[in-house]
Amino acid sequence: MNELSPRRRHAALAATAAAAALAGGAAVWLLRRFDPNAANSPLPGCVFYQLTGLYCPGCGMTRAAHALVHGDFAQMLAMNPLLPLLMLALPLLVLHAYGYRLPKAAIAALTSARLWIGLLLGFWVLRNLPWPPFAWLAPG
Repeated sequence: MNELSPRRRHAALAATAAAAALAGGAAVWLLRRFDPNAANSPLPGCVFYQLTGLYCPGCGMTRAAHALVHGDFAQMLAMNPLLPLLMLALPLLVLHAYGYRLPKAAIAALTSARLWIGLLLGFWVLRNLPWPPFAWLAPG
Protein backbone atom coordinates (compact mmCIF):
# COMPACT_ATOMS: atom_id res chain seq x y z
CA MET A 1 0.00 0.00 0.00
CA ASN A 2 1.33 3.43 -0.89
CA GLU A 3 1.97 5.77 2.00
CA LEU A 4 0.37 9.19 1.74
CA SER A 5 2.62 12.21 1.74
CA PRO A 6 2.24 14.38 4.85
CA ARG A 7 0.40 17.04 2.83
CA ARG A 8 -2.07 14.51 1.40
CA ARG A 9 -2.47 12.83 4.77
CA HIS A 10 -3.35 16.17 6.40
CA ALA A 11 -5.76 17.01 3.56
CA ALA A 12 -7.44 13.60 3.89
CA LEU A 13 -7.71 14.04 7.65
CA ALA A 14 -9.16 17.53 7.21
CA ALA A 15 -11.76 16.19 4.76
CA THR A 16 -12.62 13.37 7.18
CA ALA A 17 -12.89 15.83 10.08
CA ALA A 18 -15.14 18.12 8.02
CA ALA A 19 -17.40 15.22 7.05
CA ALA A 20 -17.50 14.02 10.65
CA ALA A 21 -18.32 17.54 11.88
CA LEU A 22 -21.15 17.83 9.34
CA ALA A 23 -22.54 14.40 10.25
CA GLY A 24 -22.14 15.14 13.96
CA GLY A 25 -23.91 18.48 13.58
CA ALA A 26 -26.80 16.82 11.77
CA ALA A 27 -27.00 14.14 14.47
CA VAL A 28 -27.01 16.74 17.24
CA TRP A 29 -29.75 18.68 15.44
CA LEU A 30 -31.87 15.52 15.06
CA LEU A 31 -31.35 14.49 18.67
CA ARG A 32 -32.17 18.00 19.94
CA ARG A 33 -35.32 18.12 17.78
CA PHE A 34 -36.66 14.57 18.26
CA ASP A 35 -36.94 12.52 21.43
CA PRO A 36 -36.23 8.81 20.80
CA ASN A 37 -38.10 8.03 24.05
CA ALA A 38 -41.37 9.45 22.67
CA ALA A 39 -43.97 7.07 21.26
CA ASN A 40 -44.25 8.96 17.95
CA SER A 41 -40.49 9.39 17.44
CA PRO A 42 -39.24 9.14 13.85
CA LEU A 43 -35.99 7.66 15.18
CA PRO A 44 -36.03 3.88 14.82
CA GLY A 45 -35.87 1.46 17.72
CA CYS A 46 -33.65 -1.60 17.89
CA VAL A 47 -34.78 -4.24 15.40
CA PHE A 48 -32.91 -6.99 17.29
CA TYR A 49 -34.78 -6.13 20.50
CA GLN A 50 -38.12 -5.99 18.66
CA LEU A 51 -37.51 -9.45 17.17
CA THR A 52 -35.96 -11.23 20.17
CA GLY A 53 -36.74 -9.25 23.31
CA LEU A 54 -33.00 -9.27 24.11
CA TYR A 55 -30.73 -6.24 24.29
CA CYS A 56 -27.90 -6.01 21.76
CA PRO A 57 -24.67 -4.13 22.56
CA GLY A 58 -26.03 -1.07 20.74
CA CYS A 59 -29.44 -1.00 22.42
CA GLY A 60 -30.01 2.39 23.99
CA MET A 61 -27.26 4.08 21.97
CA THR A 62 -29.65 6.58 20.33
CA ARG A 63 -31.26 7.37 23.67
CA ALA A 64 -27.78 7.69 25.24
CA ALA A 65 -26.76 10.16 22.53
CA HIS A 66 -30.03 12.05 23.09
CA ALA A 67 -29.24 12.30 26.81
CA LEU A 68 -25.68 13.43 25.98
CA VAL A 69 -26.77 16.31 23.73
CA HIS A 70 -29.15 17.40 26.50
CA GLY A 71 -26.36 17.30 29.10
CA ASP A 72 -27.76 14.38 31.11
CA PHE A 73 -24.60 12.32 31.63
CA ALA A 74 -26.13 9.98 34.23
CA GLN A 75 -28.94 9.07 31.82
CA MET A 76 -26.41 8.60 29.02
CA LEU A 77 -24.52 6.04 31.09
CA ALA A 78 -27.77 4.37 32.13
CA MET A 79 -28.83 3.92 28.50
CA ASN A 80 -25.55 2.57 27.14
CA PRO A 81 -22.22 2.84 28.97
CA LEU A 82 -20.34 1.97 25.76
CA LEU A 83 -21.07 5.37 24.18
CA PRO A 84 -18.32 7.31 26.00
CA LEU A 85 -15.84 4.52 25.25
CA LEU A 86 -16.70 4.62 21.55
CA MET A 87 -16.56 8.42 21.52
CA LEU A 88 -12.98 8.24 22.79
CA ALA A 89 -11.86 5.30 20.66
CA LEU A 90 -13.21 6.37 17.26
CA PRO A 91 -11.12 9.55 16.79
CA LEU A 92 -7.99 7.70 17.92
CA LEU A 93 -8.65 4.92 15.41
CA VAL A 94 -9.16 7.46 12.62
CA LEU A 95 -5.90 9.20 13.49
CA HIS A 96 -4.12 5.85 13.51
CA ALA A 97 -5.65 4.97 10.14
CA TYR A 98 -4.22 8.18 8.68
CA GLY A 99 -0.75 7.27 9.92
CA TYR A 100 -0.43 9.46 12.98
CA ARG A 101 1.69 8.00 15.73
CA LEU A 102 -0.13 7.30 18.93
CA PRO A 103 1.13 5.50 22.03
CA LYS A 104 1.81 1.86 21.18
CA ALA A 105 -0.15 0.56 24.16
CA ALA A 106 -3.24 2.55 23.13
CA ILE A 107 -3.03 1.36 19.52
CA ALA A 108 -2.44 -2.24 20.58
CA ALA A 109 -5.59 -2.11 22.70
CA LEU A 110 -7.73 -0.20 20.19
CA THR A 111 -6.82 -2.42 17.24
CA SER A 112 -7.14 -5.71 19.10
CA ALA A 113 -10.00 -7.70 17.60
CA ARG A 114 -9.96 -10.01 20.61
CA LEU A 115 -10.45 -7.07 22.95
CA TRP A 116 -13.40 -5.62 21.01
CA ILE A 117 -15.08 -8.96 20.37
CA GLY A 118 -14.65 -9.96 24.01
CA LEU A 119 -15.91 -6.59 25.22
CA LEU A 120 -18.96 -6.57 22.96
CA LEU A 121 -19.88 -10.22 23.53
CA GLY A 122 -19.36 -9.92 27.27
CA PHE A 123 -21.43 -6.73 27.43
CA TRP A 124 -24.13 -8.35 25.29
CA VAL A 125 -24.45 -11.35 27.59
CA LEU A 126 -24.14 -9.46 30.86
CA ARG A 127 -26.73 -6.80 30.03
CA ASN A 128 -29.33 -9.50 29.38
CA LEU A 129 -28.91 -11.21 32.77
CA PRO A 130 -31.98 -10.44 34.90
CA TRP A 131 -30.37 -9.88 38.31
CA PRO A 132 -28.31 -7.04 39.80
CA PRO A 133 -25.72 -5.79 39.15
CA PHE A 134 -26.03 -7.02 35.57
CA ALA A 135 -29.62 -5.83 35.13
CA TRP A 136 -28.25 -2.30 35.59
CA LEU A 137 -26.56 -2.65 32.18
CA ALA A 138 -29.96 -2.87 30.45
CA PRO A 139 -31.05 0.41 28.81
CA GLY A 140 -33.11 2.60 31.05
